[in-house]
Amino acid sequence: MKYLNLFLLIILFPFLLSAQTNNTIAIPHVDERVELLSIVFRLAGNEEYNTTDNVKYVADIHQHFDKFIDHPLIKYARELRDSNGVSYDAVMSMAVHLKAPPALEPLVSFSVSPPDKRWSQESVIKFTTLLKQFYKDAHCNTFFQAHSNDYTNAESRFNILFKKLDVNWYYKFYGKSPAENFNIIIGLANGGGNYGPHVNLNDHSKKVYAIIGSGTFDDQGLPTYDPASYLPTLIHEFNHSFINYLTDKYEQQLSNAGTLIYEKERAKMRKQAYGDWKTMMNEALVRASVISYLKTHNTDTLVAEKELKEQLARGFVWMRPLVNLLNKYQTQRKTYPTLESFMPVIVDFYNKIAPHTSFYDDDYQQHCARVIAVRPFKNNDTTVSNNTTEIIFNFDKKLDGIKYFFGPGAKGIGHYPKPIKFTFTNDNRSIIMKVELKPNTEYQISIAGSMMRANDGYAVQNYILNFKTADKVLP
Repeated sequence: MKYLNLFLLIILFPFLLSAQTNNTIAIPHVDERVELLSIVFRLAGNEEYNTTDNVKYVADIHQHFDKFIDHPLIKYARELRDSNGVSYDAVMSMAVHLKAPPALEPLVSFSVSPPDKRWSQESVIKFTTLLKQFYKDAHCNTFFQAHSNDYTNAESRFNILFKKLDVNWYYKFYGKSPAENFNIIIGLANGGGNYGPHVNLNDHSKKVYAIIGSGTFDDQGLPTYDPASYLPTLIHEFNHSFINYLTDKYEQQLSNAGTLIYEKERAKMRKQAYGDWKTMMNEALVRASVISYLKTHNTDTLVAEKELKEQLARGFVWMRPLVNLLNKYQTQRKTYPTLESFMPVIVDFYNKIAPHTSFYDDDYQQHCARVIAVRPFKNNDTTVSNNTTEIIFNFDKKLDGIKYFFGPGAKGIGHYPKPIKFTFTNDNRSIIMKVELKPNTEYQISIAGSMMRANDGYAVQNYILNFKTADKVLP
């Protein structure tokens, strides 16, 4: 009988895997909890929830809800933002911790699974009580019903993108089912922001979400989901369901190397809201796996290479050898049937590279474009004419001619010259910044090079230009 069961399992395995695939990742949908919380914090004035790209939907929100802008819930949401920093992912985390409207009760006791450290026990109780009242007072159900066609259209368009995600690759690559239940939510009221909250359920399982914002629209005002922009996000988020538990399981073995690397890359990681080494390690392995996915699914090798260089620019300067290590894993699947069985090799890899993070930093910087000259004056010049109308930045490599990121430095916006126009020139090896200057004024210009790209895909080194105009008006 045991042999028969084994035989049936072998025969049925492809069908079981297919069924498991369909059950593991549900069809993406618009979620009223996410829309409701996005609307609440839009009314509360949170900048991140006040984008206007979704013109018609935003206009409808304000037409319906502006009369409730002084509702006790909205006032309390403002208070939570100003006193506790409840914003961005803290808002979306609360959304997925609630049951669907109109119940809006916690899925799991907040004492067991709090939405976020920015929510206290007192605040979650008061907020949810006011939220239920707001749902009734503001006739939220009427608003959601009136926009059901908009939600259906968004789902239909997004699912064209979703079908391009090769879910079966994950099972082959990781050699197992995900450790978490993965769900995709389409956000319409939260602008282009993407969030990844989770809920720890009573049965000890974990429900994770990829909340994908809608930031691009066609001439009719309907959301568009270009695969080149949105698909990498989906690929990335689903990887987390297979990887996060591995970092938890090998936390002790990874902690020394992780701490050492994080100290070196802390500034870049914190800019991305990665507050500790463990989050950084999760992200590194996820991003390396994304590159492995792209290598498998694109005949154009430049696609994966572009993604790799993007991760180098984000501070994961050891990404290339990590990707090469995953290539080794894929060629030795008889020895390593699952990524989990390969984790000791990954631990050994990190222990070896951690003391040499500076080497990878230096190697990366040598590939980046850099400012080699500024005209018509030099850095730290204190006699610049206020009649200067152009500052020319020359680079040692050709830039992509698309993106530039100039702004104020540490001295603040008051020391940033008024920019009139930016122009790529000299075969994209120079950028002309047209400015208006005042006499006897200290200026500072910061170039966020990590956000810019050279023609070969590498980033630009960050650069600070300091100068001062002369006391008198000079010709």
